[in-house]
Amino acid sequence: MTKHRTDAAATLLADVRADRTAENAAAARILARAAEWADLHPPVEDDFVASATIDGRPTGAPLAGEGTPEVDEGCIAELAAALRCSTDAGTTLIGQALELRHRLPRLWALVHTGKVAPWQARLVAGRTMHLTRQAATFVDDQVAAVTGKVGLTQLDRLITTAITRFMPEEAERQRVEAEEKRRFDIFPDQDGRRHGLAEVVGVLDLPDALDLDAAIGAGARVLAEAGVDKSLDVRRSMAAGELARSQPALDLTTQPVLDDEATTPAPQPTPTTPRPSRAPARVTLYVHLSADALTGQDPLLPGWVGNTGIPVTAGQIRDWCGRPDTTITVRPVIDLNTTVTVDSYQVPDRIREHIALRDRTCVFPWCSRPAHPRSIRQRSDGTAQWSTDADHIEPFATGGETSTDNLAPLCRTHHRLKTHTRWRYRMLALGHYEWTSPHGLRFRRGPDGSTTDVSSEHSPPAPAVDDGAGDGSGGHQDGEPPDPRRSTPPLHADGPVGPPTGRHRSRVPALQH
Repeated sequence: MTKHRTDAAATLLADVRADRTAENAAAARILARAAEWADLHPPVEDDFVASATIDGRPTGAPLAGEGTPEVDEGCIAELAAALRCSTDAGTTLIGQALELRHRLPRLWALVHTGKVAPWQARLVAGRTMHLTRQAATFVDDQVAAVTGKVGLTQLDRLITTAITRFMPEEAERQRVEAEEKRRFDIFPDQDGRRHGLAEVVGVLDLPDALDLDAAIGAGARVLAEAGVDKSLDVRRSMAAGELARSQPALDLTTQPVLDDEATTPAPQPTPTTPRPSRAPARVTLYVHLSADALTGQDPLLPGWVGNTGIPVTAGQIRDWCGRPDTTITVRPVIDLNTTVTVDSYQVPDRIREHIALRDRTCVFPWCSRPAHPRSIRQRSDGTAQWSTDADHIEPFATGGETSTDNLAPLCRTHHRLKTHTRWRYRMLALGHYEWTSPHGLRFRRGPDGSTTDVSSEHSPPAPAVDDGAGDGSGGHQDGEPPDPRRSTPPLHADGPVGPPTGRHRSRVPALQH
């Protein structure tokens, strides 16, 4: 019995090792093919050179380091979709493949001989793109000498050494920049697992940090003395909120004493005219509830928060509404099944809000950029800017209406793809979309954000002919005008888009606090 078990275990371990070897070999082939895909798609024009992205937004920085070839931005989304990953992930894959092949050749060779796992090589590539060629070669030689057995801490030290040795001006710039790394971030609940709580992370000057710690500690003690029967951790979190509400603006009401005045018997600093306190900014919270949840007695009936997409219970919403600092504004109920149409090309805010509440995110395959129901950014002139563009699915210039059943939210990256390349899509029903890539791959996007590859269910469509028609409007709201050199006619291989038939209803009261 023991011998049989030992033999089975040995066989299983051998199989696992073989599977890992096969997995690494497949990942190495994908890296090589990503680089080949880039070779097949050099940029057609300077305005359409792919760049690295952060949170889906192009940074203007090259995909990979100095000396690597440029790539047409329109090709990346199709490769990513074929790999069933986001466009951002595809951008990273191609950039790292080019970095390895052109600037880290020793590490690239070790990947393809199976001596270094591709994921380890990609970690190195992701950290060397900003280095000069000389510095990148130094890192390549050092990492290859130990066949990739370098941990993250060692790798970061190696990168720092390379910058110090070969890029002294950059080393000094980073030292100065480090002094500006102070920050204070608040991360709202994104998936509901923290039940509506938020995480706060900050990097402060030590005196500021100690003062804040003392203020929160004092607030926690006051809460305990007032009879709040909670743990110290909970009271500290409550004290932070009370501190924010009691100090909505900086109190800079005294004039400092200058150093050259300190030795003279000058009078004490006198207060300046007090600055008016600024009321805390109002935050609008979109809460989606069914009619049953609004009228029922069960506090566990579900709803969801439109700002973040997290699920919440009706009971939790009642608690928020019952807070003394909450102002409840009941907005008209928005029935997301209705069709709202205007005659103009410009999309009014009420229709933008409608499609943002309906679709929640950019509707491109595997994209999760939130389509916030209220603008969250501002232009340089202070006017509101929406987080996504409102795209005319059927171009306005070719008869498409500015209507909720012909509009969808697209982030800027994927809006450019739809406008300037042969990516096309149609609405199957409210919240349901089918996308077709330039080479005929097909994907269905559902109202819950899921994407399904349905390429095998269709025969490849006939190639689209570029007659320069495209979306005469460009489909861009808050965006740049279309480039007629890159536009193509809409693809209708599957016939006209029928009327939406999906059912999607929300009641949206707004809470302000």
